[in-house]
Amino acid sequence: MAETYETELFRQEGVEFRSVRLEVREDGALRLDCQDMGEAAERVWGADGYEFWVDVPAGELRKLALALLREKYANRAGAVDEFRDSCKGAGIEHHWDSWI
Repeated sequence: MAETYETELFRQEGVEFRSVRLEVREDGALRLDCQDMGEAAERVWGADGYEFWVDVPAGELRKLALALLREKYANRAGAVDEFRDSCKGAGIEHHWDSWI
């Protein structure tokens, strides 16, 4: 059975509440969603809560990973070391190697 991975990327507490969450589901699909609650949601939507999201099917995650990594590491001389450090920090299995 596959695991679901999820994390909250942003949270705003107070009169106006907002939570932005990222989830990779058991089937490999990804969802980025947002929940707004408060007076602004009531004014705009007529309800005290509003949710919206973007779903990316599992088959598109390779293209998404390439696009996001290109955006993060393009034009960075230290990209390989930075990427390795990111993998380490997130507990992502990886293999670093070199050749002389």
